Amino acid sequence: MYRLVVWDFDGTLADSMPAGLHIFNRLAPELGIKPIADPAAARGMSTRQFLRHHRIRFWRLPRLVRRFQAAAAAEADKLALFPGLAEVLRGLVDRGVRLGILSSNNEGNIRRCLAANGVEGLFAFVVGCPKLFGKGRALRRLLRTGGVDRREVLYVGDEVRDLEAAKRAGVAAAAVTWGFHAEELLRAAGPRYVVSDPRELLAVAGGSRAAG
Repeated sequence: MYRLVVWDFDGTLADSMPAGLHIFNRLAPELGIKPIADPAAARGMSTRQFLRHHRIRFWRLPRLVRRFQAAAAAEADKLALFPGLAEVLRGLVDRGVRLGILSSNNEGNIRRCLAANGVEGLFAFVVGCPKLFGKGRALRRLLRTGGVDRREVLYVGDEVRDLEAAKRAGVAAAAVTWGFHAEELLRAAGPRYVVSDPRELLAVAGGSRAAG
């Protein structure tokens, strides 16, 4: 059993892809980037491939992230969690598992969504990491300040960069297939678990570490 489960937010907990696609395409002309015309094709690209394909240079990322998060704030309390996840979260807490969130979204947006879905009180912490590729460092910092054994931590995400962050921090990763990246791309990144139904996370995160 894992003592601490840290979650990504967008595409993992929150069904934010439709709203995110709308915001991205609305901002594209203003920011001089290529809109997403084929969401299925975008799901099969790594983050770096996506950035190249959509003509997003690294120096433009901070502005894109700021504008995207500001636009997402208006939608935050309208977002729903993926079906079945609220029950899974409560089940994990009932089993004594501590929950947290580490996301590229900002804390305010995340908390508004959690509150609207009645689950904010289940999380011990919510951390926003504005650097798109900074989650590994942020996760290591969380482990140091919390004094948690890496072997007892699971990071749950829907993108390859989430799995890479877990690897850099030395913790196990669970990839969920209902989010942004396609299952084939996630499996190629070598997570410990690949989960296609939220209920599987009760066995993976709240049961034996050998599960999955």
